[in-house]
Amino acid sequence: MDEVRLAAEQRVALGKKVKALRRSGITPIHVYGPGGPSLSLQSDTYDLVHALGVVGQTSPLTVQAGGEEHFVMVQHVQRHPVSERLLHVDLLRVSRTERIHASVPLHFEGEATGARASNAMLSEDLHEIEVQGIPTDIPHSVTVDLSALSEPHSVIHAGDLQLPSGITMVTDPGAYVARVISHEATLEEEEAEAPAEAPGSGEGGSTSGEEEASG
Repeated sequence: MDEVRLAAEQRVALGKKVKALRRSGITPIHVYGPGGPSLSLQSDTYDLVHALGVVGQTSPLTVQAGGEEHFVMVQHVQRHPVSERLLHVDLLRVSRTERIHASVPLHFEGEATGARASNAMLSEDLHEIEVQGIPTDIPHSVTVDLSALSEPHSVIHAGDLQLPSGITMVTDPGAYVARVISHEATLEEEEAEAPAEAPGSGEGGSTSGEEEASG
């Protein structure tokens, strides 16, 4: 992927003035981390949304501001809880040559034909994996080929996934990514995960708070 660049400038609007900034099509961004001071910047919202759509939170981008360049990774994206409008983005400086830890989403494709069996179903257990590598080598996503699940009780482990050269798996290689399981196994797992009923919480029982209140 070609290096993504984002133009930014120093932000002078603070506090309540930031709302007006957003209404004008500008979004606040914060650049921080090793190699320089913490910077309060701003960028055109359209350009920022486009850049985020390309790099996600796994690929680096270069922020150009005040004649300087900052090689960064997206650390946190704040959106409005209702409209999901972009409110603020935190960007962490990283080295072009040092390995970093990153979470990479999994992209499922193909059909798990083993799930066609009577009383069987597909279970997608992981939706991202943890990896280490040079920022420019970290993939945007990792593909999981579900066609490998061709038999009942088939399993794809994290260690079965194909990673680009130079990328190291941090997630336990034995962790389940996807598998074909029976409906009975699903029910047993749900029952095992259900919290046990607390002593004295049944009918006729009283809590310590009720005893204190009545005393």
